[in-house]
Amino acid sequence: MIRHAPRAARAHKMAGAFLLARLDGFALRLARRERRLIGLSLMRLVIGFATILYCLADYSNRQFLWGPHAYDSPSTASAQIPGGGFSLYLFSDSQAWFEFLFHATILTSAAFMIYGGRALTVVQAVMMWSLHYRNQDLLEGGDNLAQILVIFLAFTCSNAYFAPGAKKRREKLLAQDRQPAISTVLHNLATYLIVFQTAVLYLAAGYWKIFGKVWQDGVAMYYISRETEFHMSATFAHVMSNAYLGTAMSYATIVIELAFPFALVSSRAWLRKANILALEAMHLGIAAFMGLVCFGLLMIGADSVCLRDEDYRSLWRRLQAGRLRVAANWPGEAGRIRTSPIRSSASRLPSTSLRKGAHDHV
Repeated sequence: MIRHAPRAARAHKMAGAFLLARLDGFALRLARRERRLIGLSLMRLVIGFATILYCLADYSNRQFLWGPHAYDSPSTASAQIPGGGFSLYLFSDSQAWFEFLFHATILTSAAFMIYGGRALTVVQAVMMWSLHYRNQDLLEGGDNLAQILVIFLAFTCSNAYFAPGAKKRREKLLAQDRQPAISTVLHNLATYLIVFQTAVLYLAAGYWKIFGKVWQDGVAMYYISRETEFHMSATFAHVMSNAYLGTAMSYATIVIELAFPFALVSSRAWLRKANILALEAMHLGIAAFMGLVCFGLLMIGADSVCLRDEDYRSLWRRLQAGRLRVAANWPGEAGRIRTSPIRSSASRLPSTSLRKGAHDHV
């Protein structure tokens, strides 16, 4: 026993050193370069656009839905707000205050969608929370997720793509001689919290469906297509009337939701991309066939962050290759193919990193 004690001590020491080395490497990767910049930029666009759409869809009914004399009275709305929630619309019953806030929300969302940035993200969060909590009867489900994710988004650089000045911003972020920074750590931690929150949502949704009788029987999509609460498409209802298609869609929904967290951590990029693209197709279908447009868009925005930058570049290369094949058959299309900011920023990275995705392994 005594002779084995030094060996055990050395083993524990080596295990501790190995763990510390891994933690140091993880911390260094967090601090060295901002991750998932493309997905965060897409999420910014989606949240801004969805908020504008949310306002404009019932613009003519804004007084009835959110005004100081709406059917949902300020006292009722105040009582329904959860702890920690707030709404600027309830600070005053002035008509001028309501009109100012409502139109400021539209303008803020447009500025946030176009320019982004941390300051505008904070303003967007305040405006969005205020509008949602003024009348919670109108929320579709994705709004609750957006309220959480927009807080995390305030700690990230969400305008590295698809925004004025994005090219210069990317050059600074992707510079090879950059030193580790606290802002980079906050960006990456907030980004992974967005991914984690989304993964938990899908895992819980899939787990709940497993124990649902209609999901077990494969008839859930049939009953959903018959719901009168939503603006259901007659085409969707007709397709789901087919026993084989309805059952396949029901079981496929469970599979892709439960597989989502495992696909995220998989080393197989094709599995991650296929799973997330399947989820985004599902949410496009929800928006198109069920009328839950804002819900579908917000979920697509959350899904966008779950793809790595290298995943987007790979998808873009495949799209470009497909367009080139089309252009070979249609010569007039050849001159219309342009370089994307996704592709151009990737070209400045070392080729080895680009092939292996080494810059985005965390």
